[in-house]
Amino acid sequence: MSSVRRVNLCYQNCSAPHSCTTTAFEQLENMKMKQLGKTGESISELCLGAMYFGSRLDRETSFELLDRYYDAGGRVIDTANVYATWVEGHEEPESESLLGEWITERGIRDEVTIATKVGAEYGNVPRSLEPKVIQEEVDRSRERLGIETIDLLYVHVDDPETPQVDVMRTLAEQVDVGNVRYIGASNMPAWRIARANCIAEERNWPRFEFVQPRFSYLIPERNPSFDAAVQLPMTDELVDYCVTADLTVLPYSPTLGGCYGRDDRSIPDTYVRSENRLKMALVEELADRHDVSGNTIVLAWMLERDHPTVPIVGCSTLKQLEMNLAASDVIFTDEECRRLNGIENYGFDKWAQRSA
Repeated sequence: MSSVRRVNLCYQNCSAPHSCTTTAFEQLENMKMKQLGKTGESISELCLGAMYFGSRLDRETSFELLDRYYDAGGRVIDTANVYATWVEGHEEPESESLLGEWITERGIRDEVTIATKVGAEYGNVPRSLEPKVIQEEVDRSRERLGIETIDLLYVHVDDPETPQVDVMRTLAEQVDVGNVRYIGASNMPAWRIARANCIAEERNWPRFEFVQPRFSYLIPERNPSFDAAVQLPMTDELVDYCVTADLTVLPYSPTLGGCYGRDDRSIPDTYVRSENRLKMALVEELADRHDVSGNTIVLAWMLERDHPTVPIVGCSTLKQLEMNLAASDVIFTDEECRRLNGIENYGFDKWAQRSA
């Protein structure tokens, strides 16, 4: 049973609040929870991204951000075995190791949910989901993090060269031996995720319970090209599959580097479209009305989605983190929601007409 689940049970069943930890109750008071797939468990509605912790961000700054997120009730942190080996002078993974140090020093392993990833290329490790690669990288991540069990493990990228049955079998074995609790997929087409889950269902193996696509309020042009070749954006098909199959969405790059509220961050070229100009105008209007950053408005919109959505927020300063955390306090009117969702959205919401 996860740390988050234990906190929920404590809150529901404890008749003497003074006997429970203060932090457990603060988590429920200060940050709402979102369901995690069909697991029956929940995670914090905002996830802290630790990509540059230990590389671009030094230990002191990283710890400061982690402490503030924790104090705000945040309990789920995202990293990867490859973070951030592309930063000059940091050829070895740093994020997992720093996160492991923070968990150990604070003594809060049972209170946090740790998500990491395997499959991407770094150093001598190939881009691959071959069983041996998965097994070795899970062990390395566990060692760097200093934990016995990875709470949430993503396959970071797809691997068409490795049979999906081999991938899902290996992931099931990792869950079975206690190295991993739940699995998910990132940067993978919807049909491949659905196919993998069919394979798992046929064999009574664990399925993908959550996905991590590139997803924001603005929608990119068709077949966009991003700086990182492995990145795949949200699609209509992925939205529909997640809704019908109950997969939780944890979007990365939800604010597109802060372009909704920072003068020094422009809209990426692949997002320059007529619909997005209308969206940006509305975000700016609502930011003024609610007296928050446009980035906060976009995160609040994600939190308001009918389908469980947990944005992964990245930050390098406490000011940026506070802006992200403020999204939990934004309350839209019905009219504001209608306008936000009325310009252009992913998915197809008229399935009833198709079955008529």
